Amino acid sequence: MQIPLGNYVVRVRWMVVCVMVLAIWSCVRLGLWQWHKAEQKQEITHALTRHAGAIAVQAQDLRDVAKLEALHLQTAEFKGHYLPQFSFFLDNQVEQGQAGFHVITPLLLNDKQHVVWVDRGWIAGYDDHQKVPSISTTQSEQTVKGLFWQQTKKGFRLDKPGKAWQAVQPVIDFAYLREHVPYHFPDVILKLDPAMPEGYQRHWDVPSGQVEKHLGYAYQWFGFAVASLLIGVYQMIEKRA
Repeated sequence: MQIPLGNYVVRVRWMVVCVMVLAIWSCVRLGLWQWHKAEQKQEITHALTRHAGAIAVQAQDLRDVAKLEALHLQTAEFKGHYLPQFSFFLDNQVEQGQAGFHVITPLLLNDKQHVVWVDRGWIAGYDDHQKVPSISTTQSEQTVKGLFWQQTKKGFRLDKPGKAWQAVQPVIDFAYLREHVPYHFPDVILKLDPAMPEGYQRHWDVPSGQVEKHLGYAYQWFGFAVASLLIGVYQMIEKRA
C-alpha cells in the first residue's frame, strides 16, 4: 500500500505501523495519568482552603449518587470501627523525598453492612521492598473525620491483580477490593484529618510545584507520542523513482 506525497511516497509497513501505534498509545496513557494526578492535587489544594464543619454521613448516604457527588471534597464524619484484616499498603508514596506507603483501612459503619476506606496517612518503607511496616489498629468504635474524596478514575497499573489478597497494592482498585471485602462501599476515600488519632503522617496540602511537575511530565509524554508518530511516518517515506 502506497500513499502519494509529492515527490515522495509513503509506503505503509505494517510492522512499523504496529510499533508506532503501540508507542503512541502508551505515551498518551502515561500523559493522561500524569494530567489526572495534577488535577487531583489541584482539587485537594482548593478543598483545603475552604473551612467548613464536618458533615455527619449515614450508611444509606453511601448508596445515593447525588449525595456522594455533593460530599466530594467536603469534610465528612463517620462512626464505626476499623477492619484491620482488610488493611493494605498503597505503594510508591513519597514523603519529603523518602519512599513509603499510605495505610488504607476500611471503617465498618454501625449498620454492619457498609464500609468507607480511610487513608490513614504515610508510613516509611524499608530498603527491602518485600518487607512491610508493622502497624497497629484499634478496633473499638470511634468517630472518624476527614476529607471526602470520590474517586472517579482508577490509577494506571502495570501489574495484573492477583486472586489472593495483596497486602501491598500499587493503586486503589475498587473492583479488586470488592472481590475480597464482603461489604458495600462506593468509590470513595476518606483522607483522615491530621488531628484524628489512629493515623500516620498526614500532609494533605500539596507542596509548591507538585501540580506543575505533573503537568510537565504530562507534556513530555504527549511530546513523545507526537515524536513516535513523526518517526514512524519518516521510516515509511521514500523518494519516488
